[in-house]
Amino acid sequence: MTATLFTFPISHFSEKARWALDLANYDYKLNPLVPGQHIQTLKPIVSDLYVPVLETETGIIQGSGNILDLVEEKAFGHKASSEEKQMEEKIDTQIGKSLQTLLYHFILDYPEIVGKLFLLKPASPNDTVGAPEHFELIALSLKRRYKITPKNLEVVKQSLDECSKELIEIYKGRKFFNGTTFGRVDLTLASLMGMLAEPKESPAYPWFTSVQMPETFLTWRKELGFEILFDKIKEFYKDFRIQSK
Repeated sequence: MTATLFTFPISHFSEKARWALDLANYDYKLNPLVPGQHIQTLKPIVSDLYVPVLETETGIIQGSGNILDLVEEKAFGHKASSEEKQMEEKIDTQIGKSLQTLLYHFILDYPEIVGKLFLLKPASPNDTVGAPEHFELIALSLKRRYKITPKNLEVVKQSLDECSKELIEIYKGRKFFNGTTFGRVDLTLASLMGMLAEPKESPAYPWFTSVQMPETFLTWRKELGFEILFDKIKEFYKDFRIQSK
């Protein structure tokens, strides 16, 4: 049986897993899901209903880090060091999870934006798309899951800023985190911060360019001061994003 990767089209954690599988030339079938509707698909195979999920002949692997563990030697040519694994986990938490909270904070007041970003295939910028079915229920669920409260927003903004500034200092002095070759940390940073850097090679690029993001989001992104990371991410995508699906 060919493995199946369950994703959301705009999910940055899904992109992290997908990129690693493509880099390793791993044979899989892509099964993108609509947030909310994914519950009926995933409920029979996992207890915690989040993506990415890789269904293989030998079992279920859930979570981008676990999927990377499966293919890292084929993808990168070697196993990651303990330093790399620690930084990967830090980026997952302080950048990946923080950006989940922040993205939904900025877009949940705009049902038409959410509607476009939740499509299985990208719309054109001129298309009019309505809110997702049961949008109010979905919005409430997302606010709870990602703890979108004034207090927590300040916490995640600080967490994002701290980790990003640490990475800026690292990448000022090296091309790759491990000093020699493209590895897990580089892929993790690029995939999880790709929604801000918007590299054209990203599979999610057509979705994000189909919408006009709120001015509050655009101003916030501009004021972050992460251009060094954005340039590095675009470089990683241009040089290493092998897309097979």
